[in-house]
Amino acid sequence: MVECWLPYGETEVHVSIPLREFLGVVEPKIGEVVRDVEAAVREVAERPLGCEPLSEMSEASTISIGVDGGLPPKAIIQALSGLLDVIEAGRGLEGVSIIIGLGLRTRGVTRLLELIRRGLPRGVELRIHTARSEVEELGRTRRGNTVEVSKPLIEGEVRILISQFHPDPLSGFKGPHTALIPQLSGFKAIEMNRGLYHQGSTGLGVVEDNPILMDSWDALRLMGIDASLLLVTDHRGGVVDTLYGDAEAVWDKALNDYGDIYSVEVESADIYILSPGGGRFDFDLYHSLWALRALRKPKRGGRIILVAECGEGLGAPGLSKLSGVERLSELRRRYMLGGEVLHLLRSLQRSMRIQLVSALPRHLAEPLGLTVYGAVNDAYEDAGRGRVAVIPYALSITP
Repeated sequence: MVECWLPYGETEVHVSIPLREFLGVVEPKIGEVVRDVEAAVREVAERPLGCEPLSEMSEASTISIGVDGGLPPKAIIQALSGLLDVIEAGRGLEGVSIIIGLGLRTRGVTRLLELIRRGLPRGVELRIHTARSEVEELGRTRRGNTVEVSKPLIEGEVRILISQFHPDPLSGFKGPHTALIPQLSGFKAIEMNRGLYHQGSTGLGVVEDNPILMDSWDALRLMGIDASLLLVTDHRGGVVDTLYGDAEAVWDKALNDYGDIYSVEVESADIYILSPGGGRFDFDLYHSLWALRALRKPKRGGRIILVAECGEGLGAPGLSKLSGVERLSELRRRYMLGGEVLHLLRSLQRSMRIQLVSALPRHLAEPLGLTVYGAVNDAYEDAGRGRVAVIPYALSITP
């Protein structure tokens, strides 16, 4: 037997697979991480790409720093500490405001806030933004979507974003644009942006003609930011590189230098056992189901075992309100947030069986056609026999 471990919330779970049926574990091989992230941030902030050094910007009376709250807390603290060191040396920390963007997340907010606060200097104003927080409407993108941005972020004379470069199931890759939508935006803006799922090519690593990516950049240009700190992150949350400067310049460089490091080949299998990648990704069902995009062309008649804790519930209203809808055309017609990932789920369920290993209550999962299991081995035993591929970090690969 082969013992395979998969991330599950803040821990791991295992599955035992007969050697004769085991195809292998699919995960990226990214390499070494930055040893001293704070020092690296201080250095790149003074050698920016396409904008002024941070020390020159810090003369502003107010500085707002928006942060992608999907970054690991350790990386957030390291990145903020590096930037704050430069700002404090030039002007002190008065008038500096930090906004942690959590987008659609509403639970566990207080715990995360306290964790980050303990790692930062006293006296720095620290706030949390969710999709229900106060926003300012700035206009519309070229596709007519509303742009709603965290009000405290807009109020800064100088605005800086801390974001990550990492595969994204909707915009292709994360970056400054995903720090804004969904993390620092309002619910309406997020819902309208995600509705573009039905209007073009999207997916992990898909950049060309991606309507969600283009719409997100439109929104960011309309908002206007002075600089972006971009952390290239690996599948375990480590920081591979730090880039600072103009938002588009740093993202273009990251895409050119690191766009291929997440690339893997997913073999054809009878059974796929996959995890979104642990607590950064599997906190609710909405975000966890996007891990299914790691499978570009799964075998008809195959089985998928999705291993995701989902401790924060469904995560989007469409997963409950549209759960009884089977027809794909009807899901498009009646779109609301969550309907797009339900469309993905229903598409796969036409030809495959999908099982869920999760803490999600059965009464929430079963209307979606998902059978819930308490252990991976139980789900695997119920899946029957066949060749098995294990994908422990499905939202950190480009298949």
